[in-house]
Amino acid sequence: MNRDLLDLAGRLTAERQPYALATVVRSERPTSGKPGNMALVSADGVMHGWIGGSCTRSEVIRHALETLDRGEPRLLAFGSGPGRPDDLVPVPMSCSSGGKVEVHVNPVLPAPVLIVAGSSPVALALVRLGGAMGYATVAEGAGDEALAEAADEVVDDLAETAARYAERPRGWKLYGVVATMGRRDERSLAELAAAAPNYLGVIASPTRMEEVRRVLAAHGADSDEISRVRGPAGLDIGAESPEEIAVSILAEIVQLEAQPRESGVAGPGHAWADSGDQEASEARATDPVCGMTVSVSGSPSSFFGGEPVYFCCEGCRSRFDATPEAYLPRPAADHS
Repeated sequence: MNRDLLDLAGRLTAERQPYALATVVRSERPTSGKPGNMALVSADGVMHGWIGGSCTRSEVIRHALETLDRGEPRLLAFGSGPGRPDDLVPVPMSCSSGGKVEVHVNPVLPAPVLIVAGSSPVALALVRLGGAMGYATVAEGAGDEALAEAADEVVDDLAETAARYAERPRGWKLYGVVATMGRRDERSLAELAAAAPNYLGVIASPTRMEEVRRVLAAHGADSDEISRVRGPAGLDIGAESPEEIAVSILAEIVQLEAQPRESGVAGPGHAWADSGDQEASEARATDPVCGMTVSVSGSPSSFFGGEPVYFCCEGCRSRFDATPEAYLPRPAADHS
């Protein structure tokens, strides 16, 4: 990694911004990327550094952003044929010159954020244990000296804090726990839900939880939103002390976060996130020349039959413009 890339990685890490590192680990001529070439892909889809030409660039960016969402590295194999190892993700090689290249993409994510509402012994235990697990802890409990000492950040306005974290970049994990112990549980849940956390739980007995659900419904929360609240929060491990309850809740978070990695689908804790806007802002198309998936935003484009066509590189666009009928069927004539 060159000095500029190291400086950029250090700056993004200090700012708690997610990014992915892409490294060429193997190549076969005539590819321009060589083992050891490295690039950094920021959360906004911008690539810094060098891993080869445009033949691999757009696909590496796409996969890098996916690793930020999923939190898992992957090994891309451009131009891979039959008999490839199971741990390789095959990707079409768009370069007409051929060649093969393998690129390892590794996400670098900021520490998950744990917001704990309420000032109670369980809240303090959650903050302390969450910090020991490497979470960035945020406690709602201004005036509580023990919480202020244990937490990374102490706030007194939960709604404002939730609004701030609702705008977090991709790759951030946010967990919320209401430990108000019966005082303003419903209001705290509604405020935290506005941040679309990956996990939202409330410490309450089963009987109290039924009342919480009734109040949430009366205030307009729909059944899906209410069902996503984990309550009583925590795995059933027979916990009694504040520390044991905190362990059961953090274990539940770990369990839920492990589900997407094992099954490849979002777990229950991910349902708060509304990905519609994100998906709309990252519209993709297929390059008709090489078959590569490209981002609509910023990719070379042309028009055929009045419709835009997107490409991974200028070379593909030039080949398309020369003989578009070779790649797309000619639109039917309108005789109306």
